[in-house]
Amino acid sequence: MAEKELWYLLINGQKDANTGGFGNFYAYGSHLGDALKKTITASNEKYQLSHHNLIEASLLDHFDVIGNNSELIKIAEDVYVRPPMPTYPLDAPDNEFVPPTGIVKSVYEGEYNYELIKENFVAYKADEHGRFEFELVLDKKKLIDTFITTIDFLPTVDGFWIYIKNYWENDLTELWVAKHFIDKHAVIEFLNRQKKNTLENGYLDIVVHSTKGETNLMLNDHKKIQMNTDDEKVFRNFIGNIIDLGYEQTREFYSLEFGYHHFHYRLAGSLARTDFKQMLMDNKFEIIDTQ
Repeated sequence: MAEKELWYLLINGQKDANTGGFGNFYAYGSHLGDALKKTITASNEKYQLSHHNLIEASLLDHFDVIGNNSELIKIAEDVYVRPPMPTYPLDAPDNEFVPPTGIVKSVYEGEYNYELIKENFVAYKADEHGRFEFELVLDKKKLIDTFITTIDFLPTVDGFWIYIKNYWENDLTELWVAKHFIDKHAVIEFLNRQKKNTLENGYLDIVVHSTKGETNLMLNDHKKIQMNTDDEKVFRNFIGNIIDLGYEQTREFYSLEFGYHHFHYRLAGSLARTDFKQMLMDNKFEIIDTQ
């Protein structure tokens, strides 16, 4: 059996209808998502914390590197907390960005302040190849539902593929294509059915393609919604629909990618890489390319 990893996890959540709380946890797990699941279960049983959000994480070499580790309280097998657990009123203004499931900020400071990440989008005029590009950052609460909604903003759906990134279990980057997914309903049904394994997996680029303008809509491994197209009308219509959802354009665009130390992860109970590829084959995906 592989040795368990030790993770530091900063988690917030809800204690009751009016009160939130957050805690500094340390947990062992086979991977980050496993350690997170153990912590969620233990903090719910011990402190009645619910609606958890993973805010920050760090992978530790061993228990002895934790400062003043004698102060930690073991609240379950493999799970420790550093008291106290501060609380706050849920109606207090809170503008901190909650990262979508699958990616989380590291404790180490990057080039930019984390407070700069906001829910907004950026749109770029056509490049030298005539491609228009769009990017949208959303938090955990809004990302998945919005991405599913944007599939309907495409003029047609004529292709569907998934890139498995090479840093998932230190393997190759692989491109898997579902040639039979040629309508919006089929793509949306698959993603909803495999939500934990796809939309909440931080090791994938998920691409929905339309031949109109060779348009690609993507939820990438950094949990940004991206779109690029050759067709200016498709581009303008897509942005109009995004604005109708209430999102604003910005020139100051930051996301949990460049300039920020971060971790990718998958949830406990989701498929490991080998099992994930078998699931794709079972759904008639074909591997097209490896890098």
